[in-house]
Amino acid sequence: MTDRQFPRTAPLYLIGTVLTLLGCLSFAAPSVAGTWVIGMLGVVLLIAGITQLITFWWAERRLQKISPLIIGLVSVVSGGGLLTEPWIGSKMVILVMSIFFVISGIWKIINAFSYRPAKGWLVLLVSGVIACILGYWLYTRTPEEALDIVGILAGIDFFLTGISMLAVAITVRQLTAMLEDRVKQTTDTSTVDEPLDN
Repeated sequence: MTDRQFPRTAPLYLIGTVLTLLGCLSFAAPSVAGTWVIGMLGVVLLIAGITQLITFWWAERRLQKISPLIIGLVSVVSGGGLLTEPWIGSKMVILVMSIFFVISGIWKIINAFSYRPAKGWLVLLVSGVIACILGYWLYTRTPEEALDIVGILAGIDFFLTGISMLAVAITVRQLTAMLEDRVKQTTDTSTVDEPLDN
């Protein structure tokens, strides 16, 4: 077998290391990381809005122009707002997350009572209560705290993704070494088993 048949691990090591370092930096400066995440969201909204406005410009019929115009204007204004005032975006992200936690907590509590005779229903109930408390706690945060929370959550995601990519790279490298050893053993035994010509 040639080396090209084995996956390369260098990109995984590189990306994993960079993401792990970004996660550590996000933990060190969560407000900066939160501002950066919200800024990237603003850039994406701005690009989407400009694209919609270009679609509005090229549309031929009035009915085809209404939707891109409205979506484009809302996206451009939202993206510009996130870029100029990132605390607004962080508060909106935290609001969505708090709603998600409360809804998932209520769902867990309802399901816990439906599983009540089975073992583990109490764990699901406690998990639902904690999710509701976490949702309420997130909802009551100030905009400055919201930026920190977004930065910390981004840091957790970067860090865990980086560590998992490094783990995958190590596993791939070990599997590659095992396969290369097996191929080498197979070729060595096949040359030993060949009959000698007299």
